[in-house]
Amino acid sequence: MLQARIIFEGGRVKLEIPEENIAKMFIIKEVEPQPITEEIEQAVVPWVWETGTPGKSKAAQPVVVELKEGKEPVRLKQYAIKPEVRREIAPIIDQYLNLGILQECESEYNTPIFPVKKPNGKYRLVQDLRAINEITKDIHPVVANPYTLLTSVSEKFEWFTVIDLKDAFFCIPLALESRKYFAFEWENPDTGRRRQLTWSRLPQGFKNSPTIFGNQLARELEEWKTTQVTVPSMFYVVLQYVDDIFLAATERDICSQLTISLLNMLGQGGYRVSRDKAQLVRTEVVYLGCEISKGVRKLGTNRIAAICAIPVPRNHQEL
Repeated sequence: MLQARIIFEGGRVKLEIPEENIAKMFIIKEVEPQPITEEIEQAVVPWVWETGTPGKSKAAQPVVVELKEGKEPVRLKQYAIKPEVRREIAPIIDQYLNLGILQECESEYNTPIFPVKKPNGKYRLVQDLRAINEITKDIHPVVANPYTLLTSVSEKFEWFTVIDLKDAFFCIPLALESRKYFAFEWENPDTGRRRQLTWSRLPQGFKNSPTIFGNQLARELEEWKTTQVTVPSMFYVVLQYVDDIFLAATERDICSQLTISLLNMLGQGGYRVSRDKAQLVRTEVVYLGCEISKGVRKLGTNRIAAICAIPVPRNHQEL
């Protein structure tokens, strides 16, 4: 959910989107998976690649979530979920329980979950945390603006790497006293048993998750650059947008060296990288919906096609 607002004012139409949600507008992109080169495969720790088990940052401290003053507990009824759909998401619930990412609880808070069908026919688990977002304190979003982020990529850079972290928010632990806020009701499709579960990690859908995660990763990237990177800063640049990392370098050897070092830092730090989405040491990459090469930044062809396919609205309702 973008939490966007359409405002009709003075004969004009304005679209307002919270800065922390702008990233969701850049998901219309397809990157053809390419095999990881033997050079990189042999040089990085094997556990850096995602295998279905989320990672956990070794440096992150448990996150404490604070409520706004005077706010009462939120108790929302669980939406009805068809038994056959509950069976589809039961393996997801069981996996997270086995990994300790979900745990049983008794909480005065409750918000509903709902399965969302993916294009491949499978379901993903989504929790409606809007009510919790209303009563928790805001953190000033320091997420980079994707419109201006790439302006620091000068024409001298010829080689690029893009790294997408898998299940990024689950890498950050939640403090014990804050877990009760994210409780939900789950009914086992086979036994009919109902119980409350909650997250032990930073959940998707929580308004502060992008900023909290982004700040943590930024600190670890900065430490990596100051303690492990020996290449002069004039020969490379590293950019970060929440869980997407972009590396540009002037020469192939520098890009390869830094890519290997970065992957090892992430793997040893507890993070997991999507192998299918990795674009490593290339002359052309896609980042935040833009196709990037030496001296070129342009809107990706998939994004252009998607925009062109949107029907022109005929009235306020369609808009």
